[in-house]
Amino acid sequence: MDRRTFLQHSVVLSGAFCLDFPAFARKIKSFGKPRLKIGIVSDIHIRDIKSASTFEHTLEYFRSQNVDGVIIAGDIADYGFESQFANAAEKWYKVFPNDLAPDGHIVEKLFVYGNHDLEGHNYGFVKKAHPDGAYREKEKISGRQAEIWEKYLHEKWEPIQLKQVNGYYFICGHYQNRKNMPGLDKFLERHHDKLVNKKKPFFYIQHTHPKDTCSSPYVWGQDGGEVTKLLSAYPNAVSFSGHSHTPLTDDRTIWQGAFTSVGTASLSYVFPIGARENSEVFRVKEKVPAQMPVMDYYKGKHGMLMTVYEDYITLERREFIHDELLGDNWIIPLPHSTADAPLSFENRAQKASVPQFGANAKVTVTRGTGKSRNKEEKKQIIAHFPSVLKKTTGVRAFDYEVQAEIRDEDVSKVMMTKRIFSPGSIMGENHDEEEVTCVFAEDEIPYKAPIRFVVRPCECFGKKGNPIYSEWIENN
Repeated sequence: MDRRTFLQHSVVLSGAFCLDFPAFARKIKSFGKPRLKIGIVSDIHIRDIKSASTFEHTLEYFRSQNVDGVIIAGDIADYGFESQFANAAEKWYKVFPNDLAPDGHIVEKLFVYGNHDLEGHNYGFVKKAHPDGAYREKEKISGRQAEIWEKYLHEKWEPIQLKQVNGYYFICGHYQNRKNMPGLDKFLERHHDKLVNKKKPFFYIQHTHPKDTCSSPYVWGQDGGEVTKLLSAYPNAVSFSGHSHTPLTDDRTIWQGAFTSVGTASLSYVFPIGARENSEVFRVKEKVPAQMPVMDYYKGKHGMLMTVYEDYITLERREFIHDELLGDNWIIPLPHSTADAPLSFENRAQKASVPQFGANAKVTVTRGTGKSRNKEEKKQIIAHFPSVLKKTTGVRAFDYEVQAEIRDEDVSKVMMTKRIFSPGSIMGENHDEEEVTCVFAEDEIPYKAPIRFVVRPCECFGKKGNPIYSEWIENN
């Protein structure tokens, strides 16, 4: 990166990696003319009319933004059935007849298969819904990938495909297994001269996350690591991947190291990180001790709009139920080098703003009887507090730390710590205004001593705001 470009990036970003919409609208005037616009979704899981209608609505938004192409990073047909894939294709051609935008330019299909497309017919929930094995065998895409693709999308299918849109290259790597992308090494070698560019990015699409990149190390759904090693030779690579359904409200969904990696969430439902009192622990057989049910993550329908400029890539994060922004626009400076990774977790953790409660915020406490997540009836103590939003306090909280303290003589002792998501944390701020509650069972705090609750708003990289407290109450 030369000094001129470095100074331009410094002025635009001012130590940040994202800008809210008013600031973004002002700054974008200095970015120049857009060179490319791409709609981005993943894990659309078409099953029925309702899921297909959400997909159609999202495509209509992309059409209104005059996109040059649309990425689907896998899991198109939820059951891996031909009829579901056909339904998705029908919605595509309804919005983009003959792959054309209203002004007549071609809108490129940048789609890949995911695990559901090729394995779904064998999943237990699919067998339960369709116990007729002959029907599943007739409907399955697996073994007919090329036939189904070419029949409904009217283009040649290959396991790894190279497409060009407005002079930018896209590599579409179809799902083959959960660990790697067979043949990618030879493919990159064959097209090396086209892809190597110190200034211009190319885009790589696969279903599973390249290992140790976006949302790592906590996220499930990572591949075996071979793709990460291969893409690390290309600082100008920008990877898009799905599978984990990690929401776009989590700023760890974008990562920079040797290259840039972006998680694409899901248009079907999102899956917030576990270990919170109201989040789910995926594929854990043991009963999870929690006093609260899992939050309604099926209301999360996330996608992005990418705009590529000469010196920047911008990513608009949206949800497609209420059609609202999920957060500030992500900005990726170009070109990227390993020595200068402004979106690395380390850089952003240092610069992240700390969320804080408003001046009049307080914690209140109620008692009641309810059932735990495991259906056990419990006497419960509930801490209530307001959500922390950017529009009211300057920084939106990612989640909250809630601690139960007891008073022992002149010492306050922490007896239990929980983390909690606000009910609307996976939505835009206008739908995250309701009160947040965190539930404790009385027998989780068995000591017969005065207790109080301490709450701190947190951001996703680990910084915590100042606490607010409840009054001391008797625990009899």
